[in-house]
Amino acid sequence: MNFYKKLISIMFVSSMLLTSTAFASETQKSGTIVIDETQVSLIIGGDMGGGVLRVGDESRSFKTEGLKIGGLGVNKIHLIGDVYDLKNIADFAGVYASFEMGATLGYASKNALWLKNTKGVKLNMKSSSGEGVALSLAAEGFKISMD
Repeated sequence: MNFYKKLISIMFVSSMLLTSTAFASETQKSGTIVIDETQVSLIIGGDMGGGVLRVGDESRSFKTEGLKIGGLGVNKIHLIGDVYDLKNIADFAGVYASFEMGATLGYASKNALWLKNTKGVKLNMKSSSGEGVALSLAAEGFKISMD
C-alpha cells in the first residue's frame, strides 16, 4: 500500500511541474521502448503489462504495474517510443509519472505521453494500436521492474 501512496504523490507533483516542452528541450535519446498493457479505469484504475527496452545492441525485458486517477473504460494498448537521459540500464527501473490524454474505441487508439522517473530517465511514448473502449484525461504513474 505504501507504494501506491508514494505513486499518487509523485503522479500529482510530476503532472503539475512537467510539460512536454520541458522534456523535449533538455533530452538526449538513449534507446527505444515497446510496452503492451491492459488498462482498466472507473475514475481510479490500474494497468499491468510488460515490454522491451533496447539500448544499442542490448535488449532487456521488464514488467509494468500502475495506477491511474481519471478515466473510464477497459483497453489493451501497444505503446512504442523513445528513452531519454538513460546513463545506466539500472536507472530504467523505478516509478514513472505523467499526465495522460487518450482515447480508444474498438481497434482504434490515440494516446501520447511523456513520463519521468526519480532518476531522471524520460520516456516519450505513443500508441501504435489499441483495443477496447476507454477515454482518459488522467494523472498516471507506474512502476517498471526489470525481469
